[in-house]
Amino acid sequence: MSKTDDLLKYYKEELKWNPPFAEILSKYSKQGLEGYLTMRESVQNGYLPNKIKELIFTILDSLDDEVSGAKAHAVAAIDAGLTVEELVEAFVIVTIVKGINVLCKTGVEAIEAAEIRYKEINNNQIKLDLD
Repeated sequence: MSKTDDLLKYYKEELKWNPPFAEILSKYSKQGLEGYLTMRESVQNGYLPNKIKELIFTILDSLDDEVSGAKAHAVAAIDAGLTVEELVEAFVIVTIVKGINVLCKTGVEAIEAAEIRYKEINNNQIKLDLD
């Protein structure tokens, strides 16, 4: 298997993400694909707590109306310890600066996905406490 195939496999299996640009870069700019992964890894291994990184990704995807990405990052933020209240507060800040459309479009869907995940985590915790 080539290094490029390994990178594509990493995206699909480890990151659970099949970025639309990965196939194109794998054909025409292998260094670009490797470079993007290097940047991504530098953030993953960086200084900010994971919940803050995922919050930032959620907000940025929401600003670009990337619903699936915003929802996935919102759920990852909850998994990393962010509360729904913190997520909503971030969207209030975005609303102050960018207007209500971000919250009305992608924001609400991201928050609803986070609520579902938060409830799942808490229900599992209650079950563990009862056992």
